[in-house]
Amino acid sequence: MRIALMSYVLLFSVMSLAAPLPPSLLSADDPLPDPLVMKDGSLVKTAEQWKARRAEILNDILAIQFGHMPAETPEVKVVKVHDRLKKTEYGKFRRAVITTGPNQEIKIQVLLRIPIKGKGPFPVIVKIGNGHPDEEGMNKRGYAIATFNTAELDPGDEGNDIVGPAQMAYPDLDWGSLATWAWGASRVLDFLETQEDIDTSRSIVTGHSRTGKAALLAGATDERFKLVVPNGSGCGGASTYRNYRAGAETLELLTREERWLFWMHKDIRRFVGREQELPFDQHFMRALIAPRVVLSNDGYDDTWANNFGTQVCYQGAQSVFELLGVPKNNLAKFREGGHTFNGEDAGVMLDVADWYFNAGDFPENMNNLPEPDYEVKLFPFKYSACASL
Repeated sequence: MRIALMSYVLLFSVMSLAAPLPPSLLSADDPLPDPLVMKDGSLVKTAEQWKARRAEILNDILAIQFGHMPAETPEVKVVKVHDRLKKTEYGKFRRAVITTGPNQEIKIQVLLRIPIKGKGPFPVIVKIGNGHPDEEGMNKRGYAIATFNTAELDPGDEGNDIVGPAQMAYPDLDWGSLATWAWGASRVLDFLETQEDIDTSRSIVTGHSRTGKAALLAGATDERFKLVVPNGSGCGGASTYRNYRAGAETLELLTREERWLFWMHKDIRRFVGREQELPFDQHFMRALIAPRVVLSNDGYDDTWANNFGTQVCYQGAQSVFELLGVPKNNLAKFREGGHTFNGEDAGVMLDVADWYFNAGDFPENMNNLPEPDYEVKLFPFKYSACASL
């Protein structure tokens, strides 16, 4: 009896070890497709060739990952603009209501905080989603900040695939929540171009977590955003699908129907467990920002947002920035702490903006990677093997 019991325990232990682990308990470290290899296999060697390659990448990312945005830019009408009497030591408030869409059926309320010290027009931060706790500090440093409620485009509630205002206005499009939010950021920028005290030639787009994903997409699709800052954006943002450490959110976890599949194009789900078959990874999306500046902010303790994958994403995109002669424009910053968008993150964003917009000093201690000895591995993806393209 004792021998039989021991045999059962041993068998159970072996079966337990052999059983597949949940994705969040595994690590993955696959090579990445080379962003500088065209679909026909030729190598991108010039900035002019990169333009064609950029179009290929953007098409694939929208078709497979996020869904398509409206092909034509709709008119944005300013319904109401009101300067509030309330002021702080460094900023004043302006509230606007804008409408857009085929029949002006999409309404977006914009809250704009503008510096009251210094001479305008002021550079502007478009933060996707609600405000930031350090908006006063942003005004103090001479930056305006515009925020808007993403639910006015698409609610994006967990496990609840509601057809939001943007999708109702464009029923023939296949875009998910993230694409509607990114598109909304561009419509807010359209409005900001009408404000005389705002300098949209020095515009920043940012967001945290889910809206960090949308910020990276907004920067990829709208080249008017000169500085793109995804903060803690993780899976589907500035982190790779192919590379992660134990405890990270994976494509499988992100795209479960009871979670966030509707943020994306539903086609992305078929690559779960087959990430190596994706004709891109997120370093391609990061490379779309070049030659502009991209800065990813992450915490060393933010394992869930796959900070290792963010490092690999940064490394994998670097060759594009070097090709275009702007190696410093691809930036990654890691700090102590976890999943938040705090004053330290905002400070780094403004330090980079001061350098890029105002010819200031290059910020210190950038690209302080969590695994500095890691070397990214690139390979030429064989597009002929991908039946969907």
